[in-house]
Amino acid sequence: MRAIVSVFLLIAVTGCGGTSEGPPQHDFIEDPPLWQDYQVAYAETINLAEFVGIEFQAVEEDTRCPTGAQCLTQGNARIRIKATTPRGDTILWLNTDTTLQTSTLFDYYGITLRKLEPYPTIDPQTGSSTIPLSSYVATVFVIKAATPQ
Repeated sequence: MRAIVSVFLLIAVTGCGGTSEGPPQHDFIEDPPLWQDYQVAYAETINLAEFVGIEFQAVEEDTRCPTGAQCLTQGNARIRIKATTPRGDTILWLNTDTTLQTSTLFDYYGITLRKLEPYPTIDPQTGSSTIPLSSYVATVFVIKAATPQ
C-alpha cells in the first residue's frame, strides 16, 4: 500500500512540474549587469544590477536629417531619461549629435546614448518624416562610474 501511495505522490509531483532542485528556471536575467548596451523602448523601464533603473521618458527633439534628403546639418535627436538608483531619481537629457551631450553621470553611474532608432526617412507620399513615439528605441550603455565612499 505504501508503494502505491509513493508512486501516486511521485506522479503528482512530477506531473505538476515540481522538483527538489529549487525554483523553476526561466530564460531571462533578473538583474542584468552594468557595462553593457541595452535597448530601451519608448515609455519602457529596464531594471539593471545594483537596483539601477533606466526609463525612456520622451523624445524632446528629432531634427535628424532624413535618409535620402540633403540637409545643411546632420540634425539632432534629444531624449529624456529617468535614471533611478537607491539614492533617488535623476532626469537626464542625451543627444545623438556627438557635438552635444551624449553621455552623463547620475549618482555613482554613467550612461551613454549609443543610437536612437528608427532613423528618419522621407515618406514619398506625404513628403514628411514623422516617426510615431511608440516606434523609438534607444540603445544606451550603462556603467558604474564610482564606488560610494
